[in-house]
Amino acid sequence: MVSTILAVCIGSALVIGDASSHPAQTVVASATDGSGDVTQRAAKKISLAIGEEVGDFTVTHMEEAEAPTGYNGTEYTVRSGGGKTYKCKIMESSKVGKIFTLGMGSGADAMCTEFSGGSGKRAAGAPAPKRTTGGAKTAGAAEGMEDDAGSITISDRAAKKISLAIGEEVGSFTVSHQEEAEAPTGYNGMEYTVHTGDGKTYKCKIMESSKVGKIFTLGMGSGADAMCTDFTKGSRDKGKTNAPSCNALLKASGKC
Repeated sequence: MVSTILAVCIGSALVIGDASSHPAQTVVASATDGSGDVTQRAAKKISLAIGEEVGDFTVTHMEEAEAPTGYNGTEYTVRSGGGKTYKCKIMESSKVGKIFTLGMGSGADAMCTEFSGGSGKRAAGAPAPKRTTGGAKTAGAAEGMEDDAGSITISDRAAKKISLAIGEEVGSFTVSHQEEAEAPTGYNGMEYTVHTGDGKTYKCKIMESSKVGKIFTLGMGSGADAMCTDFTKGSRDKGKTNAPSCNALLKASGKC
């Protein structure tokens, strides 16, 4: 089962290089593909999440990530000195968030998922998942419909959340079934049956704010990360749930 590590950051960020009036915002590196600059604050959070010293890992890509109202999210693709690949999500308070919290809003620690392989290539003979792009439907298919290969069309949003939960690139897994799942008031739940190119099976539950939920939260309600449980026959991690969504109840029952 792919492990997900949640760093616990205590105190201020370590000053790296020349001091400035805002040391946490000092740029310490740039993504190798030129997609963005890595600040000292972000580098320190990633360091604590993956257990690698700043300088012992590189950021190969950066992109905007989904975040609740009042926060800005960034996803970092990280390559460790030992050859491991991680995707790390960091949320920081936005200007709007700081206004609503009177400047007391704070960011979150890095949540990093180790990705198997890291290349994003599909296993031989494994079909790519059908999914939507930018809210549009794939040619000849509607979301939730099954194609000739038995794959279900899902949204980019859902595919991305599943990818981060199981540590497999979008394109390295297929969805064979989806159905409505139980969810608390104000949310809509959906359960997906997922198959990876190397033969693993997961059931992933994703909750998104419903129209009613958005009304009661004045549009600030946000969805949750995917919670994926290993259903692979013979797997030593069968029945375990990925760490990002692991709460005290699930831990107590040995689910994660």
